Amino acid sequence: MKHLLIVDDERGSREALRAIFSRDYELSIAASAAEATQRLSQKRADLVLLDVVMPDKDGLALLNDIQGLYPDVPVVMVSASTSVQPVIQAIRLGAHDFVTKPFDVEAIRHTVARALESSALQRQVKVLQTEVSREYPVNGIVGESQALRKCLDDTRKAAESDATVLIAGESGTGKELVARSLHAWSSRRDEPFVAVHCAAIPEALMESELFGHEKGAFTGADKQKMGRFDMAGSGTLFFDEVGEMSLSTQVKLLRVLQEREFMRIGGTRVIRTEARIVAAASKDLRAEAAAKRFRDDLFYRLSVIPVRLPPLRERQGDIPRLVAHFFQHYRKSMDSVTEGMAPEALDMLSRYLWPGNVRELRNIVERMLVLHRQDKVILPEHLPEEFWTRPPGPAAPALAPGQTLEQAVQSFERQLIEQALRESGGVQTVAAQRLGTTRRILKYRMEQMNIRHDGPAEREPAPEGPA
Repeated sequence: MKHLLIVDDERGSREALRAIFSRDYELSIAASAAEATQRLSQKRADLVLLDVVMPDKDGLALLNDIQGLYPDVPVVMVSASTSVQPVIQAIRLGAHDFVTKPFDVEAIRHTVARALESSALQRQVKVLQTEVSREYPVNGIVGESQALRKCLDDTRKAAESDATVLIAGESGTGKELVARSLHAWSSRRDEPFVAVHCAAIPEALMESELFGHEKGAFTGADKQKMGRFDMAGSGTLFFDEVGEMSLSTQVKLLRVLQEREFMRIGGTRVIRTEARIVAAASKDLRAEAAAKRFRDDLFYRLSVIPVRLPPLRERQGDIPRLVAHFFQHYRKSMDSVTEGMAPEALDMLSRYLWPGNVRELRNIVERMLVLHRQDKVILPEHLPEEFWTRPPGPAAPALAPGQTLEQAVQSFERQLIEQALRESGGVQTVAAQRLGTTRRILKYRMEQMNIRHDGPAEREPAPEGPA
């Protein structure tokens, strides 16, 4: 529900506005400019209805303050005067609109609704402007595998609350798509979705990107800048690859999560945030916290609801659907006569381990359509070299005569481990990442199965923290 702040020194006007808007909006009421400033610092407003004439500070002066502190909050001015001069001044100072007393109920409701809609659109435009150069993956989460359904079921349940969500998954699995789906399924769907790509923002700029800065805060700060928290408003703020965030920035993020407030660089006023936080990481943040590379208190704050996105090798039955999906998408933008893949080529894709996950599969399909757009069917020989020089994933286990199900599963697990070790050059840490597990668990399974593989010496990982 949108939050309106009503600022008027006349009790009759305050009660009239309360009666008009209390059914459709959450309301805060202030009888003076000082009280209004306090209310804004306690809870972010989506719109302010502001009287022009007040005893302690007139509405135009307060409007100027609000524009400096909360430039994305629309202000509708209210006055009993019919003079055009205050209207002109208010519009010049940045007021969205102007209404007069006594109130026309339908007219003021329409004015407020229009101002809120315009404000939401402006925030969306600013978000798009910050991300216009990014390459987005093909929209839509494709697949029917049990592992993927479990992930999406958890995401739908999480969307029903405002709890912080941590999405865990290897690079290239589509964590941002899951985060965007969570936002679309939530009650915040009409508010902005703002992504912060932690690995792409230099540490020196991170604080300014998150919280914004005031004019003159540092050399080169020639104007006020809104941060990502400002842009998100009461929408969703998504921290991608949060494990790449520096420890010093983690401290600042932790405080915002705890207090739900922040200050711009160079600012003196505390700003409340209503943004929902969703984070994603390809690293094992519990192990990172145990190794003192990630704050354990921040880890627990972020992982209120953990969601695991499975790697592609755990949902190989989805590969034909994904291939068809990417074919349909890219053929629209290419002069290609290709109709699909030969069953033998599709089988090779389905048995491949996909260390780059869905992103790698998408790139392979695009490459095939570019290089073989005059071929009606993609054949096995058209596939890239890695599908021939590196063995695909082992075939599904079959029960040999006299073999138990447990023995067959152990044999298949041995094949997967041995292949991952070969492909990683014997580096157990890399092999464990490919298998979606930790080096400690991999080492334990190797000892159980008496698997030996010479590789470079590796340091023992720090002990893992409490579960």
